[in-house]
Amino acid sequence: MKRGIRYDFSLLALLLIPVGVSLSVVGYQLSTILKLPIFVDQIGTMLVSMIAGPWVGLVTGLLGNVVNGMLNPVSFGFAFVSMVLGLVCGFMSKWKWFTNVFGIVIGCAMINVMTAMASGVVSTFLFGGVTGAGTDLVTAAFVATGQALWTAVISTNLISGTFNTIINFAVSYIIVRRIPDRFLVKLNYGMPYIKKKGVK
Repeated sequence: MKRGIRYDFSLLALLLIPVGVSLSVVGYQLSTILKLPIFVDQIGTMLVSMIAGPWVGLVTGLLGNVVNGMLNPVSFGFAFVSMVLGLVCGFMSKWKWFTNVFGIVIGCAMINVMTAMASGVVSTFLFGGVTGAGTDLVTAAFVATGQALWTAVISTNLISGTFNTIINFAVSYIIVRRIPDRFLVKLNYGMPYIKKKGVK
């Protein structure tokens, strides 16, 4: 049966959005204040995408960056990256990629590449490759070796993004696996993560 975008936005899914946004905001602030070379600001977006679907994940990613942007305007520009992440992660969860190790590895690799490209576009064309993050030092090192700015930004994003994706996904996945089956069964995309089969 074909289901439209409205199918994703159930009452429970809508209630998950502020939870995801809160997690993303806390992670972003930690990364920014501590000048970490990695960002842990996508846990909320990934978590919501996995159990509430791609479109709810997209909205969660967008709103997370809007809230962060009120504290640090740079975040507004990266809303596109969070939206891409929410959409891609949500569809992969919908297609049950995250139910086995092989799917998780391939899925995370694809997420890393797609978000690295999206982030590269934003970093290069909106901020000239400098965003004030800890990763700027890595980009500067690549530029110093003679790489073009675009290549240097993408290289940095792929390297730091690998760790970002692993950490954000791992935390999100652990949280999802800790959610009670009686709650997961009520979500449109919660069934693949139910631990006791036959729960209704």
